[in-house]
This record gives sequence, structure tokens and C-alpha cells, in this order.
Amino acid sequence: MAGDQSSHAPMEGGGFYNRNSAPQAAGIALLADIWLKACNAVPLGNEPVRIVDLASSQGRNSMAPMRIAIDVVRRRAGLDRTIEIVHVDLPSNDFSSLFNAVIDDQGSYLHDLSGVFPLAIGRSYFEPLLPPGSVHLAWNTWSMQWMSRSPMDAPDHVLAGMSRSEELLSALAAQQRDDWIRFLALRSTELRAGGRLLTAFTARTDAETGWEWLLGELWQAIRDLADQGVLSRAETERMTIPIGLRRLEDLAMPFGKQGEYSNLRIEHLELKQAGDPHWAEFQRTSDHLDFARRHAETTRAWAGPTLALGLDAHRSRKDALDAIFSRHAERLARDPRPHQPYMAVGVFAKSE
Repeated sequence: MAGDQSSHAPMEGGGFYNRNSAPQAAGIALLADIWLKACNAVPLGNEPVRIVDLASSQGRNSMAPMRIAIDVVRRRAGLDRTIEIVHVDLPSNDFSSLFNAVIDDQGSYLHDLSGVFPLAIGRSYFEPLLPPGSVHLAWNTWSMQWMSRSPMDAPDHVLAGMSRSEELLSALAAQQRDDWIRFLALRSTELRAGGRLLTAFTARTDAETGWEWLLGELWQAIRDLADQGVLSRAETERMTIPIGLRRLEDLAMPFGKQGEYSNLRIEHLELKQAGDPHWAEFQRTSDHLDFARRHAETTRAWAGPTLALGLDAHRSRKDALDAIFSRHAERLARDPRPHQPYMAVGVFAKSE
């Protein structure tokens, strides 16, 4: 994930996110054909090919899409074509786990290949990252829902975008509009003529967010701990995850009737619904506790470090998160149901 470090933290380190991101992987699997088409469409000259993995986190979910891109480039441009894979995330990201995965993971895109060079940049993608006109392909998943900054705390929900505060929702919409426009302009500058950007992230329909059950129970778990005096009321209000939930029309807005913005044109735009691998396992085992634990740990992997930013200075981070996600799992086990979030998918092509 990327963004302003004052508003949210990177994913839980020590490889924890890699071990607990199966739902994100399930969503990424839905993108293979779309990514393959983008990789086949990008013009290739004689130069080394640069592929950017934006918001790489700890890398495991990047392996398959990076390998798809490498295989397409090598098929089109020859087996000896030099390729750079540039992983980008916040400076505080767990880059050690990322490079351990690149080197040691059985599914690493480096397996049985030479002439492929992994690199990393520790910087927010709301800032310039690479020289103008140097990127052939850019891949970005499960991150653009995070805002570059949090305009205000939510008094009534753990997820900012699920608050009922009209003032907050208006501020979120403005911030997300600014973030989206800035992200597109920066990536357009970095892309080569004919380059492609694929981005896919949590979105919503007009009727629902897809997060009502999972994050509704997380908010209730936090409130339970406040009622018990484990957390203070001030801490619960500061525990606001700075995520908004765009609709497809929000993504299309900068492109207007002409379908072009900052030398980018929309090549593909749709809303998908991701599957729940934990639910599939639950249907096989009927194990309520295991199902709940899996979802609580997955949520902790991406949300826990940001929730910890809201804790009082004297508070033990580990103890507080243990309490929150233990309570979260207890609540989830009462009424298991599939978690199937919506995912906006966009492919944008740089004008040639």
C-alpha cells in the first residue's frame, strides 16, 4: 500500500501479510486475462523493458502477474530481452520479506530466468517515481482505496468510507478525487508512448460496499473493548482506516466525454466481485473458529498497523491488536458468511 505515512501504515511486517493475503490473491487471479491483453498491446522497441509493481507490499501476490508480463515480453521480444521489475511501496514497507520472496519463493518470477533485474523504490506513489517516458507496464492492485491523507476521523465506523457523517463523506470524496487525478497524471508522465497501467482496488456499487459484515464486526469488536475499558473512547475514534470506496463513475470522471485525461485513455473499466477462499475452506470443514481466525488474521495483516497508530503512546501495540482481533474473530464465528468485496478494474493506455 502506498500513501502518506501519517495517515496509514504499511502492511504487517515479518512476512505476516504474505502469509495472510489469500483473499487479495483471489482478486488478483481474476485479472490474469486483462493483464495478459495489456502486456500484449504495449509497444516494444529494442530497449530494456521496465515493469513497475506499484504498492508491492511483501511481494507474494506480485509473483504471478510479474511472471505473466515477463513471459509475454520474452515471447514477443526474444528470450534475451533485459527486463527490470521495479517494486514500489512506502519506505517503512517490509522490503526484506519482499526480496526474500523474490529470491526464495517457489512461485518467484525469477525462477529459471536470467536477465531479469528486481529493484525497489521506497516512496509514496503520490510522488514522482521514475524518469519520464521510461515505463512500459505498470501494475497496481488493492491499494488505491487508501487515501494519501486522512481528512478527518470517523466517529461512527472503523472504515472512513463507511461512516454516515455527511461532512466526512464529502471530505473523503474530495480527497479521493484529488488522489486519483494526481496518481493518473504521475503514471502518465512515467509511461512510454503506448504503455499500459492496470489498477484494481476496493470499490462499491450504489447499494453496498461489500465490507458491511467483515468491517462492521471489526468496528463492533473495537466498541466492545471500549465498553470494557480496554480501549479509551479517544482511541476508538482515532482508529479510522483512511479508505474511501469509489464507484466506477468516479474513476471515469477525469476522462470526460472524450475518454482521455493527461494523455491516458480508458481501455478497460469494470466492476468485479472477488471470491472468498476462506469461505470455500469453511464449506469443506464447517469449522467456524478456523474460518473466523483466517478472516481476522487477514484483516489484521492489512489494517492492524494502521489501527495501532490510533493507540495511546503508553499502550502495548501487540497486546491491543491481540485483543482487537481476538474479539473480531469471536464475533465473526457467530455468523459466518462469505466476504466478497467489489473491485474496480481499470486499464489505461498512454497515447502514442
